[in-house]
Amino acid sequence: MIYVEKSICPKEIQEDLDAQKAKPEWDTIPEVPDSEQAKRLREEFFDKLNKDHLREVLVKEQHGLCIYCMSRIENVADSEDGAVIEHWYPLSKSKEKALQYGNLFASCYGGQRSTVQDSRRICCCDAKKHDAIIQVDPCNPRMMEHIMYHSDGRIDFMKNYASPNIRRRLQHDLWHHLGLNGSVRNDGTLLADTATELVKKRKDAYQAAEAMLATLEMDGELTSERVEEIIAEMQSKEIWDEYIGVTMFVLRQGV
Repeated sequence: MIYVEKSICPKEIQEDLDAQKAKPEWDTIPEVPDSEQAKRLREEFFDKLNKDHLREVLVKEQHGLCIYCMSRIENVADSEDGAVIEHWYPLSKSKEKALQYGNLFASCYGGQRSTVQDSRRICCCDAKKHDAIIQVDPCNPRMMEHIMYHSDGRIDFMKNYASPNIRRRLQHDLWHHLGLNGSVRNDGTLLADTATELVKKRKDAYQAAEAMLATLEMDGELTSERVEEIIAEMQSKEIWDEYIGVTMFVLRQGV
């Protein structure tokens, strides 16, 4: 996962959001809607937004990466490489957050269009999360700093982050609500990859970062200052490399 610093909502998007909330029908929906009201909330208000523009802003804000798995996303809908507008706090659980810019992110399709037939392989990200309320917060910089990656591609939380009970709840979000480790046992060990082979791709990114460290060491440049310089160069790009979080973690662990 990556930390996302949400910007101030662009004026034209805020005007679009406000226009939806100004409709008389808005007041007929309670803050916590039932299933039928949630359906109306999506179809009559959220779906009436200018989603092309909203998606464009969100994808740019996230440097072209899915908010959860860090795979490449494009500003298109209904495409394997496209993006869906994700409610971090589910639309079905809160009327106000349904049209709140700070609650909106861009997610990949999570393997919904994959032709993989292995029943052990699962969807991930938005496609797996559905209406779950999660505690893993991409806007919490300290939390994101304590995400770690294993050499086999699995994602986890560092053992020194929070209490064991809190860490277990966060791990449950990563492993089960978001499906970022594919099919896992209760202890988090891998049974099968995701439908998009996400774990394998993170493993490849891990190995590539280890190769970078080896080159730096061979050239006598393996210092924390040089590593941070490389990371700053990567983050200065408008479009970030896929799985950049894995790369940054491995580089920083190597010095």
